[in-house]
Amino acid sequence: MTAQASPRSVLYVAWAPFFSGAERAMLLTLRSLDPARYVPHVLVGTDGEFATQVRDMGISCEIVSTRPVDRRRPLASLGALASTLRAALHHRAALIHSNEVPSFQIGGYIARVLGIPAVTHVRFPDTEAGYRWFLRPGFTRALFVSNGLRNEAVTAAPGLFDSSSDVLHDGVEMQPEWTPEQVGFARADLGLPHNRVIVAMAGQVAEVKGIWDFVEAARILATRGAEPFFAVLGDDLKTGGQIRRAMQEKVAALGLADRFAFLGFRRDAPRVVQAFDMVAVPSHVEPLGNATLEAMAAGRPVIGSRVGGIPEMIVDGETGMLIPPASPVDLADAIGALVRDSGTRGRMARAARHRAETAFSIPAHGARLQAHYDQLLQTRLAASARPEVTGA
Repeated sequence: MTAQASPRSVLYVAWAPFFSGAERAMLLTLRSLDPARYVPHVLVGTDGEFATQVRDMGISCEIVSTRPVDRRRPLASLGALASTLRAALHHRAALIHSNEVPSFQIGGYIARVLGIPAVTHVRFPDTEAGYRWFLRPGFTRALFVSNGLRNEAVTAAPGLFDSSSDVLHDGVEMQPEWTPEQVGFARADLGLPHNRVIVAMAGQVAEVKGIWDFVEAARILATRGAEPFFAVLGDDLKTGGQIRRAMQEKVAALGLADRFAFLGFRRDAPRVVQAFDMVAVPSHVEPLGNATLEAMAAGRPVIGSRVGGIPEMIVDGETGMLIPPASPVDLADAIGALVRDSGTRGRMARAARHRAETAFSIPAHGARLQAHYDQLLQTRLAASARPEVTGA
C-alpha cells in the first residue's frame, strides 16, 4: 500500500435507536481502525448507550437526526442533511460510512453532494422496495455482514448489489481466558450456581431470537430429568423490557423459575459469557449474530440455528452444533448432549476460541475494512486525475 501523508477522515452515520448488535459491532469497527490511516467521527441519531460508549473511546460524537427520510414529509430531513453536511465539511471527510441501511439516506445524499465515496453496512434483511428506497442516493460500496444476507438481498433486489457489494463479517474482541477460580467468582457475583452446567442466551431479548424456543427447551429438559441451569444475559431495550418481563412470567408459570437467572444488560457481557458452559443462539432470523462471535471469542461452544450467517461462524460438530430453527426439541437434544459430555464441551470450546481468533479477530476485520477504504479512495483519486476528453 502506498504511504499516505496524513490520516484520512471517515464520517460514520448511525441511527442507533437503541443499543443492540449493530451498535456493538460498530464500536468494534471503530476500534479496528489504524489511527495512522483513518480517523473516525461519528454522527448518531440517539444520545444513549451507543453515543456514551463512542465518547468513552475518545472519538468525536455528535447527535444528529439520522432517521430515514419520510416519504410524506421529505422537507423534515433538511435539518439533518444540513447538520451532516456541516460535519462532513468540518472534519474534511474523505468518505461517509453508514452503519445500517436506514441511516444511509442522510449520509448517502451528503456523500453524493460532496462527490466522495458512500459506504453502507447491510446488517438486516429488507424487501426490494425497502432497499431501493433507503439506498436511493446511490452507494459506492455495500458491505454485508454475511454471505447468507447478501444472497438474500441479491435475490430480493435484482441488479442493485451485483458488482458494488462484498461481505465483511463483523470482528470480535478476544477475551483473556479465565481460570476456574475466576469462573467461580463470576458465578458467585452473578448469583449463579457453582455446581450446575449453565447454558445461556446472550444479547437482545426478542421473539425473533428464539426466546420461546429456549424456554420450551428448558421445559422439555426438566421433564427428562436433566439439570442444566439457564441464564439470560441481555434485555429487551427496544420496548423497555416488556418482552423480557413476559419471558420471566412464562418461566414462572411453567414452574422453572428456580432453573433460570435473568441477568439484564451488561456492558461487560462479552467477558461474562465465560461464566457459562455453553451459549444457545436459537434465532429464527440472524444476519450474522454477534452473540455467537462473542461466545466463541470467550471459548464457549455455541448451539445455533441453521439460518442466515450463523452457519458461517459455527462449524457443526467442531465449534458447536447447528440445529433447525424454531425447533425446541432439537434445541433440547443439543443442550442435553453437551450437558452430558464435558469432554466434547471442552473440545468445542477450544476449537471455538481458535476459530474466533483466526477468522473474526478485530485486527483481521480492520485490515479488510481499510482495504475497502483504500481501494475506493484510490479509485476516486485516479478518476479525478484522469484528463477530460472532449469532442473535436
